[in-house]
Amino acid sequence: MEVDSADSRHAAVLKRKATDSINEILSFGQSSSSSQKRTKKTPLHKIRDVEAYKKIIKTYKAPTWFGCAVSPRDLADYGWECVKKDCVKCVECEELLCTSLPNICKVSFNVYNSRLQEIHDQLSSAHRSTCKLRTGAPPIRFTEPTSKEIMSGIQSRLSDSKSIEDDDFVVHIPSDVNLPKLEGISDQLMYVAALGWHVTKPRRGTLMFGCDYCARELAIRCGNSFDPIHKHERWCPRIDMDEHGEPSWQSDISIVLNTKNRVSHRYSGSSIFKEAYAARRLIDSSLSTIISPNLL
Repeated sequence: MEVDSADSRHAAVLKRKATDSINEILSFGQSSSSSQKRTKKTPLHKIRDVEAYKKIIKTYKAPTWFGCAVSPRDLADYGWECVKKDCVKCVECEELLCTSLPNICKVSFNVYNSRLQEIHDQLSSAHRSTCKLRTGAPPIRFTEPTSKEIMSGIQSRLSDSKSIEDDDFVVHIPSDVNLPKLEGISDQLMYVAALGWHVTKPRRGTLMFGCDYCARELAIRCGNSFDPIHKHERWCPRIDMDEHGEPSWQSDISIVLNTKNRVSHRYSGSSIFKEAYAARRLIDSSLSTIISPNLL
């Protein structure tokens, strides 16, 4: 009897370990589990102030900013706002940082890259030693937003779009994208708002598109096409992708449509998931016959 009891306990341990391993494999395609892991690794006291980021990023516009190999997003992450050409200032300690780069046509790549690396190092070191922004900011998506928060953001971006007609602009919506519905809002407007654009019609025949995350502002004539993905700056957080290749705007739509916790169709048909599910069924059907429920 003691031998049987020991064997049963040993089998129970093996089943737990096997089940945990399989669950880990199955959760690979589910971003909800990965977000929980990221949340645990991120200190709780470092919650990103997104509104402060938006305020800083709006300072990177002409005529004070003409583009640079240093991303405005990297600068904003460390609290640097643009005050004049090739010069940024910390919003907290008010230290200044020069962002000028040598003319790449007149110097070697080594010299150019050395100066670029120096600027990146100074994003942290140029702050005062007591500045709280010296360590940088946590990711924009510290945790996944709720469905209510996402829809609130979309509605705020659509607040000035009531006068916009369906034929005022043309946008291509991928066939595999499902969009939430709002009364009186077309799929075109919903799509661009989900991608972070607010749309206004300042005067007849003209539409204005703006993104608070990359400070991009574009004007188009009514009737023209608009690409809400490629018109973002390349570093815009709205088109960031997670470890599974899913952009943040698509993740938001999935949360609203309550499909976020389902296994993505990109993974559900893969061989690794089929094998994992088959292995778990095999364990459940085989070991359950020799392990009593009170041991699990």
